[in-house]
Amino acid sequence: MKLKIKILFKKVFLALLFISNWFGCSKDIDDEEISFIVDQSKLGIEISDYDLGVKFHPPKNWELQPASLSKKIESRNSTESFIYEPIYLFFNDSSKAILSVGKVVSVDSSISKSAQINFYKSLLLSKYKENNVRFSSFTHSKINFTQLIFEKGNLISYKIIFLNSGNDIIQFDFSFRNEFKKNILPNIKASIGSIKLAENEK
Repeated sequence: MKLKIKILFKKVFLALLFISNWFGCSKDIDDEEISFIVDQSKLGIEISDYDLGVKFHPPKNWELQPASLSKKIESRNSTESFIYEPIYLFFNDSSKAILSVGKVVSVDSSISKSAQINFYKSLLLSKYKENNVRFSSFTHSKINFTQLIFEKGNLISYKIIFLNSGNDIIQFDFSFRNEFKKNILPNIKASIGSIKLAENEK
C-alpha cells in the first residue's frame, strides 16, 4: 500500500514539475467555444464546499490528491498582489492532467472585493501576454465567468475565474498536455459546466 502511494505521489509530482518547467515558450492554439450540455458520464462525484461557496464535478477519473501536493500549484499561480490558496487538487493518471481549485486572495485589503477580480484579470493577462493568451467572458448558472486559455510548449491551461456569493475570487485551473486535448477537452467542458454557487448552510 505504501509503495502504491509513493508511486502515485511521484507521478503527480513529475506532472507538476512538467507544468512548471514548460511555462516559458509559446505556440498557437485554436480558440475554443465552451458549450454547456453537461454529460454526466464524463464527470466524477459532486464536490459541495460551502466554505468555498461552490459545487462542482471534477472530470471522470481525475482523482483527489493529498493537500501536501498543493504547494507547487500555489507558487505557480500566486503573484505579488494576490495569493492563490489551492483547496482541491485532482490528477488524471493516464493523461497526467491536473485540476486545481481554490481561492485567490488580495494582499492589499484597501482594494474593494468588486475591484479585486478586475485587477487580478489584468495581472494574468500581463503575466501571460507572450503566451498566446485567449480571454473571454460568459455567463452560466447565473455566474459571470472569465476564461483564459493559453499554451506554453506542449502544455495548455484553462483558467476559469469567477466570484462566489461572498465576492471571493474562485479559480479553476485545468492543465494538460496538447496531445491529450481531443480526448479530455469534452470532460473539462463538462466539469466547467457543472460549476454552481453553494450558499453556506451553517
